[in-house]
Amino acid sequence: MQLCLDGNDWSLVPLLPHEFWWRQAWKESWSPKGCPPWGEWIRACVPGDVIADALDAGLIPHPYKDLNSLACEWLSERDWVYRKQFRVPEEWQGKHVRLRFDGVDDACEVYLNERLLGKHEGMFLPFEFDVTEHLRFGEANSLTVLVEHMPPVDVVQGQIGWTSRARRWKARFAYDWDWCTRLVPLGIWQSVSLLASDGVWVEDVWVRPRPEGEGAQVEARIQLHSVLPEASEWSLQLCVISPEGDFVAYQNEPVYLQAGARMEYVATLGIPSPQLWYPHDMGEQPLYRFRATLAQEGNVSVVREVTFGIRTVRAVANKDAPPDALPYTLEVNGKSLFVKGWNWVPHEQMYGRVRPERYERLLRLAREAGCNLLRVWGGGLLEREEFYNLCDRLGILVWQEFPLSSSGIQNAPPEDEEYLQYIEAQARQMVPLRRNHPSLALWCGGNELMDDQYVPLTDAHPALARLKSVVQELDPERLWLPTSASGPVEGASTELAGTSKMHDVHGPWVYLGAEEHYRFYNTIDPLYHSEFGVEGAANLPIFERFISPEYWFPPDATNRVWLHHGSWWTHREKLEALFGRIEDLETFIRASQWMQAEGLRYAIESHRRRQGRCSGVSPWQFNEPYPNTACTNVVDYLGQPKPAYWWARRAYQPVHVSLRYEKLTWQPGEEWQAEVWVHGADKPIRHALWAVCLNALDGRELARAEGAIENLSAEASCVAQIRLPLPQEAGVWVMVACLYNRRGGVLSCNEYLFSTAQPPMQPLLHAPPATLRVWHRRQHVGIKNTGETVALLVQLTPQDGQWLYLEDNYFCLLPGETRVLDVEGAGTVVIRAWNSEPHHVHL
Repeated sequence: MQLCLDGNDWSLVPLLPHEFWWRQAWKESWSPKGCPPWGEWIRACVPGDVIADALDAGLIPHPYKDLNSLACEWLSERDWVYRKQFRVPEEWQGKHVRLRFDGVDDACEVYLNERLLGKHEGMFLPFEFDVTEHLRFGEANSLTVLVEHMPPVDVVQGQIGWTSRARRWKARFAYDWDWCTRLVPLGIWQSVSLLASDGVWVEDVWVRPRPEGEGAQVEARIQLHSVLPEASEWSLQLCVISPEGDFVAYQNEPVYLQAGARMEYVATLGIPSPQLWYPHDMGEQPLYRFRATLAQEGNVSVVREVTFGIRTVRAVANKDAPPDALPYTLEVNGKSLFVKGWNWVPHEQMYGRVRPERYERLLRLAREAGCNLLRVWGGGLLEREEFYNLCDRLGILVWQEFPLSSSGIQNAPPEDEEYLQYIEAQARQMVPLRRNHPSLALWCGGNELMDDQYVPLTDAHPALARLKSVVQELDPERLWLPTSASGPVEGASTELAGTSKMHDVHGPWVYLGAEEHYRFYNTIDPLYHSEFGVEGAANLPIFERFISPEYWFPPDATNRVWLHHGSWWTHREKLEALFGRIEDLETFIRASQWMQAEGLRYAIESHRRRQGRCSGVSPWQFNEPYPNTACTNVVDYLGQPKPAYWWARRAYQPVHVSLRYEKLTWQPGEEWQAEVWVHGADKPIRHALWAVCLNALDGRELARAEGAIENLSAEASCVAQIRLPLPQEAGVWVMVACLYNRRGGVLSCNEYLFSTAQPPMQPLLHAPPATLRVWHRRQHVGIKNTGETVALLVQLTPQDGQWLYLEDNYFCLLPGETRVLDVEGAGTVVIRAWNSEPHHVHL
């Protein structure tokens, strides 16, 4: 039996550090009247955090607006008192009752009816108290929780500091990172509940499924706990329920529990003809349920149920990998998987509130983009159960890092025994919380952990050795990496190409230029690229909502709000080298987002061209927790994709055509050269046609190359080397690469822009106008280019922040060309090319 204490009926008030004890604020009669700064209780939400509660109460400015976060930093320097009144069901009298906290951020004391139950430290760890003797029946109970002010900087570091001094496991990103501000949440950030039992309960269920031949064996380890004063006999009923709801395995055994003791019961159940769980691009995601029931004399006392999937994941050596390399190629159920990944950061800086609709939005966008693995970065969270449940259902693998990260000045964690015992104790509680999820593929020691020579750490480091031993003991079926990048060098470099030293590497995170970017990605040869990215400006609604108009421009280091919302990613000089002088925000956004889309797409495609030796990619980063003016994310804080999302999504398509080229800028009349590559799906392509067309902005087709493909392998293949003469005049040229089946159906299409002008992309800002005709019918939107010029980079933008799901976006339309797109959702959509008037469609 359970009584959930979550909700928005908690009360909250801040106090100066240590004032709680001086004022005896645990007493039910205590009132904050006269206590600065507010002198009264405010309403609080649990799960939640104190920043969001203060914002709801109108007591602070919105911390995401302009420079307002600077005026809110004091919130984490106060102690916070939570209070809730609740009643216990009368039928619970005589039951054993526990008070459970799934997570408090970070250190706290808990009082029930003025009695101190205990203290706790550690945001990622659940904890419980026996409250059987302390509850009141027939009247209200008073629960008081003191959440202490944030840990000092000598135990938690921001982005710049010393990893060796970061001795407390708390989400470090909130102390300031390059993609968020300094705004440190505190509070009861996970659920609180009362649990009643007959003195025995199921403490944990660990399900370990193993496919064997035509069936599967499910080993279940059930942790039982008794607080009864005498030994007792119980019936333990175990069953496996299929995805369709049928009972496919059952077992009923007597168990004998000693007085006041814990015991582990191990059972193995067979499942005939199991349905295997796969990442979404390999198969289905059937989810089974395992149910454990404790009963006595026919009366059910406790039921515990967990969800699991049946699958195997292993890592094998990459093709032609050096002998000292770790294996990075994933095999799921014996089938090789090319990782089309992304890096995931907390979706909200005020992460205490549960926002399932945002998880659903972001993870669905990830799946629809072809993403099959998310790396949960080590400066963030042990992600919530809601996140993992969705990844199970959507078929997205998870790479979960422990909360360790580099710090710039020094990048290796402490090695003393006190610290090692601390992280072992933390890991021993964290690992069991997530190990039943089929989406969880890998545990990693942390982000960019390196020695003083910037060499990635290995399992020889005492802290990583200790964490690895915990994973091997408590979750041995999961893969393990000591850190990411995992060496023997940390950074991708053209100088190391061909040396077999680039295994799992990071960087760069910016667009490198009209020639250098392509030289770099054509040259490097890592086995896995687990962090890299390209910066780009935010979508316009971010500015409209969070940045006052007087700070929209200029987008450079002279603008303090741009510095506050993205100092690492302001790139005006680089962008104007491509586009010429830019004098307004909307033009800056369009140009910056094109640069990000172009740069990220090319980086992804370059690694897909090396599939086999390269086992996958994970760009930095998918989402952002805070509204930046510019950043490397592809989905913004409001849940809206940037153009880079759409071009990366296209690059992740199972069947994809791409061009390999050396540069964006060419001379008038020069011979343009490129290779045509086709990236196959899980099946070879028997018959196909490819075509590459060179088009002027005014709509003229200037040159064409095409050819046939027979029996193409499922991996990437170069199908042609082409040379096309560029016009003698200066301008920007649209190169369209398409792949067709033998009936003329489009399998893949990609548009690239090249220049013979200076500044190279400036002609895009002055392109001849295009004319669009737009219509919609039910959940379809049609767009036709009815003019004679190319419609450049047609974009569908929800007008009022609606969350729509589009089949495609951000594409060019040649004269006479039509696209009909599936659209899911309701609202007004603005459809506009760079060089057309806007059209409004009401869905």
